[in-house]
Amino acid sequence: MDQTLNPEAEKSSVCASCSSPEVLNDYPVKLCANCRNHFIKYPIPIWVRLFGAGVVLLMLISMLWLPKNFHAAIALSRAEKAEKTRNYITEENELRDAIKAAPNSLQILSHLAIASFYNNNFTTLDSVLDKLKGKNLDDTSLVNRVNDVIESSKSFMPTAVYDSSFVRYKNKVIPDTALIRYIRQHSTDTYASLILASSYVDQEKYGSADTILTHALDVDPKFLPALEIKGMLKREINQIDSSLYYCDKVLAINNQSLYALSSKARTILKSGNHVEGLKIANLVFKLNSHFQYNLATLAIAYHLNQDFKKRDAILGLAAKDSVLASYLTYVKDVISGKVVYK
Repeated sequence: MDQTLNPEAEKSSVCASCSSPEVLNDYPVKLCANCRNHFIKYPIPIWVRLFGAGVVLLMLISMLWLPKNFHAAIALSRAEKAEKTRNYITEENELRDAIKAAPNSLQILSHLAIASFYNNNFTTLDSVLDKLKGKNLDDTSLVNRVNDVIESSKSFMPTAVYDSSFVRYKNKVIPDTALIRYIRQHSTDTYASLILASSYVDQEKYGSADTILTHALDVDPKFLPALEIKGMLKREINQIDSSLYYCDKVLAINNQSLYALSSKARTILKSGNHVEGLKIANLVFKLNSHFQYNLATLAIAYHLNQDFKKRDAILGLAAKDSVLASYLTYVKDVISGKVVYK
């Protein structure tokens, strides 16, 4: 029988490009050696090269950019958790870390405005508010909290009416009588009440200071300076429970208030619980080792716990720090017995 050729078999045995019968059979696509070498060396189009270079560049940028933003995101997340628990010292520390990686983040700056206000850091607050001025943020809740801080901060500064009323005094001390007249006419001016109360405290007129601060708190129950001074003056007139009440009022607003914690430590020390007072003073020291008011509190605590070496180490710092020296005057009164602690 005559054998007939299979046309398909014959077609598949030639080079798919040039039809040469000298194909290389070890590959799924039938090509001769010349055609295979040609296709292997086929020039890559310029657009493919550019696209590949772009991908590599994006990878390099992301390797440098993403870690910083990831770090900022983690720090911001920790800061937001601290804000929810009113731990504003912790929050501000985290935000300062985050802002190094993302200095123009409106979200970070907004949270920093909140934390700096509650930490009495008005230099940072002013700087941050300048950066936020005119900017838009989609987070309505965060915007409202920043606006609340802005509104509250106004109570810490003299109003235009206050300034114009006392312009004749310029840099002189405003007499108590003038402040009293002003407050009678402008009863909601908590700043004026604070100035008058501070004057009374300096004169150790604690009863008068207490009265005017009560008036300020009637106007604004969360006016932090009034709450802070109340905690101090109640201790000075030996109303221990009342002193602790006002310290805790501040701590309910800012759980890490350096002044309120240190003031509470003094009140507890004055009540006779020297170990607990030292414990709280040390807690404040861990939050801020340079806070002069608490360094004085620590010196009192060390004295009452008979750790005279550490007490004297703090007293020795007065030579290098005039502000601390003024606070340590009170410590010396405690040591001499002029101010009585149990």
